[in-house]
Amino acid sequence: MKYTIQSGKYVAKNFYYIFPFAILPAFFFSLSTDEKAIFTVVEKLLSARIGVWSFKNLFRAISFLNFASLKSIAFGFIGVVAMVLCGALMMALLEKHMRIGKRTFNGVFSKLNDNLTSTIMYVLVLLALYEVWALIATTGIFLLARIPIKILAYILTCAFFVVMNALLLWTVSFFYLWLPCMQITGFRSLEALVYVNRIASAGSKLRILISQLVVLLFAELTICLCAYLLVADFVAFTIVTTVLFSIMIMIYCVRMEVAYFDVDHLERADIKKYY
Repeated sequence: MKYTIQSGKYVAKNFYYIFPFAILPAFFFSLSTDEKAIFTVVEKLLSARIGVWSFKNLFRAISFLNFASLKSIAFGFIGVVAMVLCGALMMALLEKHMRIGKRTFNGVFSKLNDNLTSTIMYVLVLLALYEVWALIATTGIFLLARIPIKILAYILTCAFFVVMNALLLWTVSFFYLWLPCMQITGFRSLEALVYVNRIASAGSKLRILISQLVVLLFAELTICLCAYLLVADFVAFTIVTTVLFSIMIMIYCVRMEVAYFDVDHLERADIKKYY
């Protein structure tokens, strides 16, 4: 949890500087979320009727783009574009602050061109990984939920979901530090990928995985509660999930920089005291 705690402190201290870059993609991701599908899944879970879960609702609840409607697909892709643009700017600001100790916006927008290609590549790789994972997870949950013995179905379904989350993050851990490495070192994509997996020890990868798993499971639980309690109030659901997604985006991006500076043994100027 070391990196997540450090990242949380950084976000709290520099909230007003990085929040503007997170809220726009978070807003569109919130609009693309299928709260009705999530509500249906949670309602059947709480009423002990997981055996009647439909594959369509499960996939729409789990998938990032969810394909529930043309509107959801459009908002999802707009969110991805916004994430690329805002993410590239946020990473430029974070790198500047941590490398030279200045958290001003001067020069951040001019670095958009330098960060854009690497950010597009990173976001598309993670999006593809997640959508493939969502399809596999949905299939496994759908099949396990149909086990005739209810208690066994519940146990295996929940265990499978947690294991699949851990598997997703374990896969992501091979790419997690890829983006800051490309942007800081200027290495080509394959060179950067090889480099970060060479310098990141098994222990550092495990710390990243565990901290991300805790945050991810908490976020998933929060989204489920929001969908269940606020399904009839679209505005409230959108506001709450936008805030949640904003926090997740900020934590994720800051943790990338924090972890990379740590594993590559780079001095962070933003925490160095000058006398």
